Amino acid sequence: MCRSCLLVVALLAIPALPLAGRAAVQQDPVNGQPLDPHYADQADQQRRDQLRREQDERRSDADPCELGCGDYEGLQTRGISGTSLVAVLHRTEIEDDVLTARLRFYNEGEAPAHLSIDPSGEQTFVLRVGTEEYPILRNEDGEPEAKDPLSMELEPGEMETWWAKFPAPPAGTRSIDLEIPPAAIFRDVRLDDE
Repeated sequence: MCRSCLLVVALLAIPALPLAGRAAVQQDPVNGQPLDPHYADQADQQRRDQLRREQDERRSDADPCELGCGDYEGLQTRGISGTSLVAVLHRTEIEDDVLTARLRFYNEGEAPAHLSIDPSGEQTFVLRVGTEEYPILRNEDGEPEAKDPLSMELEPGEMETWWAKFPAPPAGTRSIDLEIPPAAIFRDVRLDDE
């Protein structure tokens, strides 16, 4: 082989040598510390832990969801103003022209918190599609089609469930608003295509 060809091959190989050495031990670009193979999982967990610590520091008397509520499974999460309670719209189900909204309420505070939901009272529980309102369904006796009214103290870390039935929105509806007073208003709730 010609000398110029060897020189070109040698020059092309030189930048690859440091890369081969780095492939075995990756380093954290910020701290320069060696990383283990599970770095992505660790970094994600560290970010979540840091976010949680920052939220806990600021949470004293604020609405918890303005700070980013805990990691709850569900469609939407809302803080209940003036309390340490969090309302989670866990899921919606449509069957036989009836939409059932299933909610969970959590106490994220360090003290008991009062939860009160009464669809038989004066406040209106509605499902909205655009400007159309669909009130909570009622049975033959005029009682709301919902779990019994709640008036209870939730201890720290405790959870309570509740559900209510509404007329199903028109076919083709992609999202709804759901008003569950005084707890929360869930806006632009995506409906699954079924």
